Formats: sequence, structure tokens, C-alpha cells
Amino acid sequence: MATVAAFRGLLYSASRVPDLQPVVAPPYDVIAPEEAEQYRSRDAHNIVHVDLPRGEAPAKYAQAARLLSQWQQEGVMERDTAPVIYVTSQRYTVRGMPERTRWGFMALLRIEADEAGVVLPHERTMDAPRLDRLELAEATRAQLSPVFVVYTDPGGTVSQTVQAATHRPADRWVVDDAGVQTSLWRVRDQKAIQPILDGLKSHKIWIADGHHRYAASRELRDRMRAKEPGAAPGTRSYDFLLAYFSDVDAPGLTILPYHRVLKGLKRLDAGALVRRVSGDFETKRFAFDGLSHRAEQVRRRLHEVADRGRVALALYAGGTEFILMLLREQPKVMAAMQDLPEPLQRLDISALHRGVLESAMGITPEAQRAVGFLRYTEDAERAIDWVDAGEGQAAFLLNPPVKEILMSVAEAGLQMPQKSTFFYPKVLTGLVLNPLDPTDEVFAR
Repeated sequence: MATVAAFRGLLYSASRVPDLQPVVAPPYDVIAPEEAEQYRSRDAHNIVHVDLPRGEAPAKYAQAARLLSQWQQEGVMERDTAPVIYVTSQRYTVRGMPERTRWGFMALLRIEADEAGVVLPHERTMDAPRLDRLELAEATRAQLSPVFVVYTDPGGTVSQTVQAATHRPADRWVVDDAGVQTSLWRVRDQKAIQPILDGLKSHKIWIADGHHRYAASRELRDRMRAKEPGAAPGTRSYDFLLAYFSDVDAPGLTILPYHRVLKGLKRLDAGALVRRVSGDFETKRFAFDGLSHRAEQVRRRLHEVADRGRVALALYAGGTEFILMLLREQPKVMAAMQDLPEPLQRLDISALHRGVLESAMGITPEAQRAVGFLRYTEDAERAIDWVDAGEGQAAFLLNPPVKEILMSVAEAGLQMPQKSTFFYPKVLTGLVLNPLDPTDEVFAR
């Protein structure tokens, strides 16, 4: 049973920071180094100064803690005086789709053991980003951005209650660089809050985005529990994490693929690679129709084969063409994936990591998870540009994952390769923070 609670969030002061646009940012793991500098230059109080501190550890974490403390002392950020939940709407367009609105809310979610089967991950984590988030949270004593979780609500009861709480003008709103308009409402009325909290008690929760933050929060909880052995388990602020909740069945939810760009190889021969995978993949070469809209041309070909139920990848290694790789339709699963449980065998990402990177190219799972060996982006055009600019040697482009398969993977206690899904739009960092006060009890209902 999921335990969800209202809390006293830490937010930018409306009087000191009337415009949120210069101070908020996307989550840390989708910000490129050059973009981080752009965010820092916008405002001395941009959240990136704290969320992605410059320098070396441990000094950078100490600097982030000093900044966050200073902003609170100066009144730039203020903590709410009573527990609330924070309802958000995000109005957006992406990839030429009609405009959508995704509803959600931020509250605290109690951290659970994986074996409890209450909070279900679907992706593996990597050590470096997990440890980075752990050290930053311990230094700042705050959860700086929410873990994105989804729940099933076939009857729409919880979702309707969430939207009903927004019958007045929003408390804060911002339009980010991607054109996403985010509105935020503080919901203080217990009569409005309680049905939402109670409605999730019987729901399982799936982690959509933020696996490293969830793992880091659990490790920090264990550290803080060890320092306070007399505290009742499950009652302190560190027993919970800041989470953004959204209905997985709602029409406003969009899942994009996470493309991969390889770098750091001594040599890449695309022709030799195609020959090596020919036993498992049919390959077709397609010339680009001009240099513009190349990503759309790839997406269209991938979508066509996905509609036929085929597992497919697209390989771009420079030049004027790309190669479509279709997993052969055969009764036996390819040898590289035979040991995988059935839900994972149906994933394009499994075919890429097992059948191509590991089996055909000899890149071990450890090397695949090494920071800096693979670059990730949800933007296929950006992936192609990285290859053209020499910032990568090959781009593997994918179809978006199927929501139902993702949930079956998590339900079975399985994990996909790191960064397999890109839930869009991201929840901005800096909207609401969760201070971790060891003396602060959370009275979860």
C-alpha cells in the first residue's frame, strides 16, 4: 500500500522572485554542460547553481548547501507554514502532436523496499549519478526535484479530484524554454487533500523518471536512520521523498524514446556491423530526402514497422543515409536475449543493448553503463547532429516504448537498461523543494 502525505514545501518567494522563468530548470540529468552554464548566467538564484554545482567533490556539495541556506536566510526561498499538496498542469505540444495538458501533483511518497512491491522501478541505475545525488542531498538536506511516478486510475477518481482543486487562479506559473506552460496551485483544504491521499492507498506506484534520485533517497534514509536509532520507522521526513504523481492512463501523458549515441570507440565500421548482425536482423538502407527533417524521416520508417509489431532500430553513422534494422521474425528468440524474461524480450532497447552493443560489438554491460561512453537524448535530430559534429560515432534511434510493456516489466520486478524512457514534459526543478529536517515528523494518513 502506497503511503502519500502532504508536506511543507520550500518555494521561491513570489515577492522576491515574481518571475520563475529565470530561476527554474529541467531536471539535472537532461541538462548538457553548455546548457547548465546558460541557466547559471540567467540569474544568481537559478536552481542549477544548487542542483548542478560546479567544482569537485566534496567542495561543490558544500557550496550548494551554503547557497541554499543563504537563499532561505535572504527570503529568496520560503517554506510553507502548513502541509499542502502542490497540483500542477502542464500544457504543451511535442513532435507535431496536438496540444495536450498533463495534470499531476507533488506530495511525499514513503520510500519502500523493492521487495515490498509498492513502488516499482523499471530501469537500472548507474553508480556515478546515484552517488552524486546522494552526496548532494546529504549536503543540502533537501530533495531538490521530484521523482516522477505514475499510478493507474481507470475510473479517473483521483485525477478528477486533483483537477477539481484548481477552480481558482494558479499561485505560480511559468513558460519554460520548450514552451511548456506550467501552472501550480497550493491545495491546503484537508477536504480536498484527503480524497487524493486516500485514493492512492490501494494503488501501486511506478517510477517513471528519477530512478537515481529514488535510490539515492533510500540510501540517505538509511544513513539518517542510523544517526537517530530511536525514531519510529516511516515517520520522519527522510523516510519520504518528493514525488510528482500523474495518472498513467490520462491522455496528457507522453512517452518519448531515449536515443543512444556511441562515442569513445577506437573504430566503427557500420558496414561490418551490419554484416555481423545479419543473422538476427534484416537491414535496409534508406537515403535521406535532403538534409532537413532527417529525424522525421527516420521516425516515419520506425513507426511503420512498429505498427506491424516488429522490433526495430535505426543506425546513423554519418553520411546521407541511415540503416533500418528489423529483428527477424522467427520462432526462437535471438541467442543474446534467450536468458531475458519474456517482457524484456519484446523491447527494442533489449535488442539494441543485448543483440547489438553486447553481442555484435563486444561492449560489456559495465561499459554500457559507464558514464561518458553513451550519450542519451530524446531528440533524434540532436543525436544525428552529434554524429555529424564528431561528438559521437554512431546514433541508434528508437521507437517510443509501449506503456503497457513498461508496466508489465515493473510489475514483474524486472529492470530495463538505464535511460530507456523519456516521459515528457519533465517536471521543472525549482518549483517545489522538500527540506529534510530530522526532527520533522510526517503524519502520513
